[in-house]
Amino acid sequence: MNNRIRAVLALLVALVAAWAGQHLLALASGSGLLMAASVGTTASVAGNVNEAMKIIFQEPLTNSIVADSEMLDVFEQDMNVQINQTTGGRYIEMAHYFALPSGVGARRLEGDYIPVPGGPLIKNSQVYLKKIEGTVQMTGDTMRRVKQGEGAFVTWARRHLPDLKTRVDNEIDRMLFGYGAGILARVNAATPATTLVLDSLYGVAGSTDAWVAFMEQMTVIASANADGSSPRSGVMTVSDINPATPSVTVDALATSLANDDYLFAGDSAANSSQGGGDDREIMGLLGMVDDGSILASFQGLTRSSYRPWRALIVDSTDTTLFGTAGVSTVSEDLLDYMDTVLQTQQTAKMDVLVMNPFGARAFWQNLRNDRRINDPRGSYTGGRGSALTMIFGDRDVQLKTPRKCPRNNVFGLTKSTFKRWQNTGWEWDDLTGSIWNRVTDATGRMDSFYAVGHMVMQTGCIAPHKNVKATGIAD
Repeated sequence: MNNRIRAVLALLVALVAAWAGQHLLALASGSGLLMAASVGTTASVAGNVNEAMKIIFQEPLTNSIVADSEMLDVFEQDMNVQINQTTGGRYIEMAHYFALPSGVGARRLEGDYIPVPGGPLIKNSQVYLKKIEGTVQMTGDTMRRVKQGEGAFVTWARRHLPDLKTRVDNEIDRMLFGYGAGILARVNAATPATTLVLDSLYGVAGSTDAWVAFMEQMTVIASANADGSSPRSGVMTVSDINPATPSVTVDALATSLANDDYLFAGDSAANSSQGGGDDREIMGLLGMVDDGSILASFQGLTRSSYRPWRALIVDSTDTTLFGTAGVSTVSEDLLDYMDTVLQTQQTAKMDVLVMNPFGARAFWQNLRNDRRINDPRGSYTGGRGSALTMIFGDRDVQLKTPRKCPRNNVFGLTKSTFKRWQNTGWEWDDLTGSIWNRVTDATGRMDSFYAVGHMVMQTGCIAPHKNVKATGIAD
């Protein structure tokens, strides 16, 4: 009998330990998202920090990055990624069906010739995946404490892993509005100073609020060239951001920094620019929803040669469309026109509207007097501080308001045309046999350790012409 009691108690202890392993670490992130995986026993954490990092943080970190990103959920995940067996490069191969193989016409009831079908127009392209990397670091003393028990590991993780996720989300959300070149902004000062005035968000002339591409303690490099080739000597660390100017304060200027220089995320070893070659960043909306004004070639095909590769562009200041002064701000008239022109010219319907929060604010102010749309079936729901939704005829269209969206643009998207290709989620690099590597510098080895993780992915659009972008928006 005593043996039975002891066995039951042992089982209860094991179940409690398993429950604690699952839920204690989930509290570490505060939000309950980052640490949502389980650890079997305390011994598994204390005995193997490598496995703890994989078990606790690998899949949950992927899920948390997607959930907390302001834009990544717009892109439908596609795992159909192929690997080049010669080079190891990971790519997506697509067949673009630009013309139907058909012949149609009216004929006599008897004895007439049947229509002659034309040949299909099919083009193939390959889009290569990009790598987004992140690192975390701990001192030797922290590592030794972590190996002694679960509590020290939770304390360290609660501080550092959410910060890593925040930085990864910040970079991904920025990339999703660029066009793959990695440009943050351009210098807007005849004589640059450490309070560095900016313009041309993401390198696009006229794009305002260039400060949103930066974070405090971010390191940036400069180049006179849009592809980042021949970068200027010196790395600049951002210590402060001033949205009003807009400007960033840096610790020191890169050598020979000049007006109109391009700025990129990077350090003395490497950076996120094209480097005179291919894109290193994932593709963003300014590259996808474009008619060739920003990207002449998209996903390997020249836009001017294929109409389906050119998105619709609506100039909000066009007086022939919107009267003597244009519309300038986000209004019912503008959004309705964007939806109508997309339906009539491209037989597509918007699922989501993407705009800067100031655009949503202007739209809310435009409608708040009656909170109704003139369309007989149309209505407006939502308000300040909640999601905005419009009904366009037979469907709801959500208004997304990411802070990194260019303030002078509104995007009308057909969600089914956007893809996010990846064959794995977040992975910790353990090629050397260990996730943790000792930190070294020019002097020697240090009593600190770092871990590197990465996501390999790419975003793209399979039918740019089914999407529309409004330009010239002002608040």
